[in-house]
Amino acid sequence: MRIYLILLLLISINAAAQKTGDDLWYNKPMRILQTVMREPDAENYNVDSLVSYMKSVHANTLVVNGGGVVDFFQNKLDMANVNPFIGKRDLLAEIVQGCHKAGIKVITRVDFRGVEKKRYDQHPDWFAKDEKGGPVILNYTTPPMYAPCYNSYYRNEHAVKYIDQLMSVYHVDGIWHNAVNFHNTCYCNRCREDYWKKTGKKIPVKNSSLKEWEEYFKWNEGVAERQLALMRSTIKKYGEDKTYAAEVFDMYRIEQQKQTGISFYSVAEYFDFLVIVAFMADNTAEIEYKDIYYPSAIVKFLKSLKPEKAPVILFGGNGTDHRYIYASPVDTRLWLWEAAASGGGFWNCYFNGSFPANAPDSRNAFITKDAYKYLDDNTDFLQHLQPVTDIGVMYSKISGEISGDSDFELSMRGVQKFLAENHYQYGFVSDRQITAEKLRQFKLLILPDVVAMSDEQIKVIEDWVKSGGKIISSFKTSQSDEKNNQRSDLGLSTVFGIHSLKQVINTETDCYQVIVTRNDLLQGMEKTRLLHNGGFTLLTEARPGAVTVTGYLPKINNQPPEYAFPPAWESKNPIMVYNKFGNGESVYFANQIEKLNFSIGHPDYNALLVNSVNYLLHDIQLLKTNAPASVHVYLNRSDTEPDSYNLTLVNTTGGSQRPYRQIIPVNDITIELPFSINSSELLYSTDGKVTKVSENTVKIDRLNEFYSIKIKTK
Repeated sequence: MRIYLILLLLISINAAAQKTGDDLWYNKPMRILQTVMREPDAENYNVDSLVSYMKSVHANTLVVNGGGVVDFFQNKLDMANVNPFIGKRDLLAEIVQGCHKAGIKVITRVDFRGVEKKRYDQHPDWFAKDEKGGPVILNYTTPPMYAPCYNSYYRNEHAVKYIDQLMSVYHVDGIWHNAVNFHNTCYCNRCREDYWKKTGKKIPVKNSSLKEWEEYFKWNEGVAERQLALMRSTIKKYGEDKTYAAEVFDMYRIEQQKQTGISFYSVAEYFDFLVIVAFMADNTAEIEYKDIYYPSAIVKFLKSLKPEKAPVILFGGNGTDHRYIYASPVDTRLWLWEAAASGGGFWNCYFNGSFPANAPDSRNAFITKDAYKYLDDNTDFLQHLQPVTDIGVMYSKISGEISGDSDFELSMRGVQKFLAENHYQYGFVSDRQITAEKLRQFKLLILPDVVAMSDEQIKVIEDWVKSGGKIISSFKTSQSDEKNNQRSDLGLSTVFGIHSLKQVINTETDCYQVIVTRNDLLQGMEKTRLLHNGGFTLLTEARPGAVTVTGYLPKINNQPPEYAFPPAWESKNPIMVYNKFGNGESVYFANQIEKLNFSIGHPDYNALLVNSVNYLLHDIQLLKTNAPASVHVYLNRSDTEPDSYNLTLVNTTGGSQRPYRQIIPVNDITIELPFSINSSELLYSTDGKVTKVSENTVKIDRLNEFYSIKIKTK
């Protein structure tokens, strides 16, 4: 009998090891609730009320405090800091048992970013040191916290024991590694010894050269990945169905990734599902709302990195700019629908109270219900969706490091603005994915000021264009190699049809483009000789055979008006250039057109980009629609049912500013698809209107917030 039981156990272990991605719970669209409890929230914590609430809003995974800063369980380890409000109660055990009984997964939040002074004094050698040998103190916290580095005992040996305790005693389903980044330079003995061993050098100090710091950042990236690998392996000892993940902030902010050594590329390898923090507004003095289509961009980007891993947006029903007050309800609902439209999952993060309906401000407690139910009802279908694309946008981490966060962010946001508002179907391709096979997925590649490219990447792109690929690029694209060594000309200059004169002109004010050659790239601009110019412009000259569409005009001061004209209206230096290269075509802009499309937003920039896309794709779009720019249209395809598609629409038509006060319904929308429709199934509509489907056309009488339909072509 005993042998039989052992055999059964071995069979079950082997079966678990052989689970496919479909079987693993964390590969399905995520419906997460996170409650970041304050110390007093534990005193009268009611697990039954929590479970009842989660079931009512269709949440199936709870992320809850484990500890590190404050322990919400009876921690037996050295350096324990058990929450005084739980007394002898083992709160985490109660939460796990109650949730598991209801079929809800539990991920524990651990935070090893630092400890307060009394705990630091127990083991000062476990923590990071500054250049003078003193502690590294985090002053943005209350109270100030003493930080450990990636190599420290606290983040390694202690963290392993801590996680082992949570996994073995409490049988949690995974670990959420909060505050995974270390933002400082550490000079502790472990770091000094490891750096010397790897480089034969001392760790750079404040006035060290840029080259020395670049070498340090490269080493730090390896150290950070070693930390991620250790945490993952510790968790996976307990089964492949145990999950490891952590947040990464903002897909546009490259500098933090460089400084901390943890990037989207590294987390894509180590985390079981991929999360980007997506609060609608940051906690800053001047509140700026993020683009309403940002969640969709996040999902597309994460799917491009690892299509098989679930993409998740971490948002807040409250906890955006003010953590105790509810977020704009209209924006919050749209935020969720934008993510769902591209096949993303949700992570609702509340920073106060035991659960949203028990928070000081509970006005948004049930606002997630509709979107979570949509994922719940359609999980199997939504799990396998990938965006249908004919346009690829290159995401270059090294270019972001060279250009700086501001230019990189505005260029990327400008691209997404014109793609979303003009209903183009696009996806991302990272600088690690530039291969001949990858580029064959696209008809058109957009390079938004991709400053840095390796020789190998340039060769791949050249060959792709020669064989018929289309390309839109701008400004300093391919000016440097991957190590930021400057080239004598743009690396793709023959594709672009220009020579760089290596001179950048400030064209921020009173600057224009003059039309040089009228053709179909200037549709709708028949009544003007001049177009807007701004930002900075790279001076270029056209190669033989290339067509200069618009040219650079030097600044025309606007005062006094009597003298506000140039000596001549001709241009020697092209801005917009069309070029044939082999069987392919290119449109190059010598200015920062994508950034300008966002930062200035003059209609000329959108028009030039739209005309370029339509011209290069010969007006053959994946879909055509009469929907206004404020209605975002997304087409996805199932990778397990090739004849099944998902068409979704998000209506963001509202007031004159963010946050939105209301959504204005849009009537009589028509979408023409690139295939014949055999059958259709309405998955969700916020106003319950019936769709009219005929041949390759979907007609929607009235669109309120969100609309989703499953389409079969066979």
